[in-house]
Amino acid sequence: MEAQEMTREEVIRLILCQLSAYGYSNLSQAIATHTKLPMTTDSNSRLAELVRLGQQSERQAGKRTVTGPELKAEANGQAASGGGRADSEGGVDLSRRSQAGAAEVPDFKVWYKTRHKDSATTAAFSSDGRYIATGSADASLKLIEVDRVRDPSAGTARREDKPVIRTLYHHEAEVTGLAFHPNGLVLASCSADHSIKLFDLSAAYGKHSFQSFTDNFAYRTIAFHPSGEYMAAGGDAAEVRLYNVHTGKAYLLAAGSGAGQSQHTGSITQTCYTHSGSLIGSSSSDGTVKIWDGVSGRCVRTVDQAHDGKAVTAVAFSRSGKYALSTGLDSCVRMWEVASGKLVQTYRGASLTAANEQAVFSHDEALVMAPDARANAVAVWDATSGELLAKCAEHRQRITWIAASPTTPAFMSCSTDECVRYWSPSSA
Repeated sequence: MEAQEMTREEVIRLILCQLSAYGYSNLSQAIATHTKLPMTTDSNSRLAELVRLGQQSERQAGKRTVTGPELKAEANGQAASGGGRADSEGGVDLSRRSQAGAAEVPDFKVWYKTRHKDSATTAAFSSDGRYIATGSADASLKLIEVDRVRDPSAGTARREDKPVIRTLYHHEAEVTGLAFHPNGLVLASCSADHSIKLFDLSAAYGKHSFQSFTDNFAYRTIAFHPSGEYMAAGGDAAEVRLYNVHTGKAYLLAAGSGAGQSQHTGSITQTCYTHSGSLIGSSSSDGTVKIWDGVSGRCVRTVDQAHDGKAVTAVAFSRSGKYALSTGLDSCVRMWEVASGKLVQTYRGASLTAANEQAVFSHDEALVMAPDARANAVAVWDATSGELLAKCAEHRQRITWIAASPTTPAFMSCSTDECVRYWSPSSA
């Protein structure tokens, strides 16, 4: 049967997705605007795959037919080589702890500060590290371009070079969580107003969301699947929800068949994906950390009493997916081996007192960072040894959130003093 010729719109959409996958989001946006086609939230390499297969077909015409499994294997190989670092590359590895000395702490300085009209509550970096989004109890969001943030020694920036490039509005209550779509063109935010909103960052002057998801509880956390097709969300309800970004349909993660693999019994404080999307992590006020199969949606492991019965306020996977980092109201940060559920490291020396405080890895996973409520500072540990190395103090009140850059030794801190601060080592 003869294949139908692709339409102009189908070809251009493939080009847009491919450009976004290569990191040329601005160029993709410009083409979409010029051709008057709506932007897509997809970021994939299907065009490159089709070109490769076409070239392969030309070279091997009449010699061999490419089978379904082979196509799948080739697509997986391309994703691993072209879609970022593989799960197994680099990152923290506690099996080598005896071979390594203490990590060196960068000389973190505050390069930039901006203020909301109420407590700064959350922040997130785009996957390429080029943009930062911040949220506030004043219901607003700010978008910051990292390239416009200047070393303090460089002097005062011109007005046209100010890092905040856009302020977004559409929530009616505190912004509690943020996540960039993997293609960098869409920003998701969740709020105590019972909604999740998607903002099109490619729209030149848009300040309002183009899509919204609502429920009957306050949302506290959102995370995109690496494909960008789904979001894992949670809040003041005991179930983790998955949302199809394209259809808006919601699904509940299911209880597993083994002992202890039931749903959470308290509110969800954070959700996260491994870099491959094969696993979902969730933390809860019920004191547990749960690991869910990213395909079936079933619970495959529960860490009970993860923080001595206290609420678990956050969970994050290491880049390899081998470890999960949890934060709790016992004022400890703990690292767990995902495969076995065993505790492999504990980080002490910070006062963790709020239900949304979370620890994060540095970009190279050499360090672990978390807020210290008693000192209004960011505590920094050696990820492997657990040694407390430093505390970075600049805020006047409690730090509510930390977001680490995925590409450089930099991080963003939010505080009840209404300020967000960008920290980076001095270039001097």
